[in-house]
Amino acid sequence: MTNETPTTEGQSGEEEPVEEVEVLLPNTTIVTHCVLKNDVERLTKSFESDEDPYKETVAELINQRDEDGKTPLDIAATLGRVDIAKELIARGADVNSVTTKGYCALHHASAWGRIGVLKVLIEAQAGLQQRNTNNERPRETALRYHQTECVDYLDWAEAKVALQDAIRTAQETLADPEKVQGRLNKDDKNLTLNTCKEKTEWVDSTTDATTQDFLIQKQAFDEILAPIYQKLSEPGVERSKIISLCQTDSNNPPNLK
Repeated sequence: MTNETPTTEGQSGEEEPVEEVEVLLPNTTIVTHCVLKNDVERLTKSFESDEDPYKETVAELINQRDEDGKTPLDIAATLGRVDIAKELIARGADVNSVTTKGYCALHHASAWGRIGVLKVLIEAQAGLQQRNTNNERPRETALRYHQTECVDYLDWAEAKVALQDAIRTAQETLADPEKVQGRLNKDDKNLTLNTCKEKTEWVDSTTDATTQDFLIQKQAFDEILAPIYQKLSEPGVERSKIISLCQTDSNNPPNLK
C-alpha cells in the first residue's frame, strides 16, 4: 500500500510560485525608496522595464519633495550616495532645485562633507553661488560645519568656473555686432580670439590645475583683454559722430526766420 498525497481537482501536486509583492519603505516613493536603499539597479529598472509597475509615474517623482521638503537628490547628497546621485541627474533631477529656505543639493552635500556627491553635482553644473536664507553659499555652509575638504574643492571649482565664465563672456561679446561695431579693429579681434583659445586649451589640458593656477590664469586673461574692454566701453564711431553733431548744433543759435 502506497501513501499518496491527495490533490484537489485541477492541482498538479506542485505548488504554484508565489509572486513577491514589493513593499516600499514607509513614507517613500519608488525613487526615495531606491535612494534610501542605495539601489541603483532598482531605480534604473523603474525607468526602463516596460513591466515595471512604476514606469509610467517614476519620471514625475524624480524632483518631488518629501514631507521634509527634500528632493531625492537632496537625500542622496545628504547620505553621500554617489552612484544614485549620478543616476538621478541622468534621469532629469534638477541640480539647482531649492527649498523654501534656499537650500540646494550642493548645500546638503557641503554640510555633511559628502565630497563624492559634491563633485558629481559640480560636474553637472550645480550653481556655486546659490544662497540660502542664512545668506550662505554651499562654501559657507561647508565652512560652518568644518568640512575642510569640501571648502577646498568649492574654492577650486569657483576659480575654474570664473575663468571659464570670463572666456565665454569674451567670446559672446566678440560675436555681438552691436557691441563690437566701430570699436575693435582686426588685431583686437584676433587678440581676443587667440587669448580665449589659449586659455580654453589650458583648461582642457591641465588636469592637475590647482586653485591658485586658475586664479593666475584668470588674472592674466583679464590683463590681456583689459584694453579690449576699455575700447568696448567707449562710444562707437557712429555714436561718436552723432554726439559730435549734437554738440556742434548746440553751440550754434537756431536759424530763426
